[in-house]
Amino acid sequence: FAGLFYLPRLFVYHADIEKSDQVGHERFCTMERRLYFGIMTPNAIITLLLGVGLVHMMGYSFTSPPFWLACKLALVALVLGYHLYCGA
Repeated sequence: FAGLFYLPRLFVYHADIEKSDQVGHERFCTMERRLYFGIMTPNAIITLLLGVGLVHMMGYSFTSPPFWLACKLALVALVLGYHLYCGA
């Protein structure tokens, strides 16, 4: 989750460098790519799989979840959407 806060900060730093600084541009591209694909995405996949397993283990149904679980799943969907938006 910390990556979701840090990646946009990297985008801001990347946007602030001068256009002539090719080394800085490549450095930020590498940092952003490693953070997103090397840390954030694998951990998001693991978190989603463990969450689905926990919901299944607790005996809840995704078709008619309790209200609190439906709210939590909606928030998870929003965070996942933000993750994908940052990757785009």
